[in-house]
Amino acid sequence: MSGMRLPLAVLTTLSLGAPAGVAAAPAPHRVIFDTDFVMPPADDGLALILALGSPELEILGVTTVAGNESMEKATADALRLLEIAGRAEIPVYKGANMPLLHEKSEYATKVHGRWWSDDPPSPPPGGFARKQPERESAMDFIVRTVMARPGEVSILAIGPLTNIAMAIRRQRGFAERVKRIVIMGGAVAALPDGAGNITPNAEFNFWVDPEAAKVVLRSGIPSIMLSPLNVSRKTALTKEWYEKMVAGDTPITRLLEETVGPRYAHDPGRRALMYDQVAVASLIDPTLVKTAELYVDVDVSPGIDYGVSVGGPDPWPGAEGARKVAVQHDLDWERFITLFVERVSRGGRPRP
Repeated sequence: MSGMRLPLAVLTTLSLGAPAGVAAAPAPHRVIFDTDFVMPPADDGLALILALGSPELEILGVTTVAGNESMEKATADALRLLEIAGRAEIPVYKGANMPLLHEKSEYATKVHGRWWSDDPPSPPPGGFARKQPERESAMDFIVRTVMARPGEVSILAIGPLTNIAMAIRRQRGFAERVKRIVIMGGAVAALPDGAGNITPNAEFNFWVDPEAAKVVLRSGIPSIMLSPLNVSRKTALTKEWYEKMVAGDTPITRLLEETVGPRYAHDPGRRALMYDQVAVASLIDPTLVKTAELYVDVDVSPGIDYGVSVGGPDPWPGAEGARKVAVQHDLDWERFITLFVERVSRGGRPRP
């Protein structure tokens, strides 16, 4: 362009980069998506679809952990979901295949979850993905990514916290370098709707690996937001919202018609609680939820309260090492479900 004289309007546009009064969009959150993944209708699958359809999030990688299913099943399903969504560029890393200490028991085999299983994974819808997991372990990926970008990487942890606890233990200074972590887990009796869902007082993710949950909550990560059962119980995915969610025609909505649709056909009055979806949405838009600042700790003693999370405004005997975290207890339901349905109906692609 040497020797050319450009009109003032062109020079102004080039120098400013955008019309006056138009604010630049904030940079997306760089996110590690840590999950005990299962295809929809499981909440993990719907939560990942929400994240994929949200320009506010840049998913650096998906890390899998034993929880709802085995780590191998979580990995197979996550790979296939990304392939269906046309997002095979996102890497998947295999994480812990068992909790830190919790061992298989007769009770574990009779209640929800197959975290203890070593059976070969069953094929996901459409068969196993051509996409393969990375050779690097989930723990190594998490540590490497956070340490390389201190204060820049957030973690969405929507399964048992085994991978995150192992990363904290593996690398000195790791916790302080995490930007924030949003955890789906726990149930806090000090707030409304605080009962458990795997035992009378324990929530599933924390019950599967209580030791890991305690390590993470006490770790010193600068910003911890807990999305417990208290807020999940304010949700209900009904047939009406499901039909809006699949109104478009994409590979993702066709998957949902295959996997979620039969549930509503069989039970039109079905009201499915939304767990992991709330955790993801609260990182996209924190104003969707109301939080209380509480000290939260986890009971790791063998016995009837194993895996129970306890929260209070002040430390109490036995919880001297507990730290304050933001505990979600309510949400703006209409804004949340509208956001969720609109993003999922895109088919895992952010709006241009």
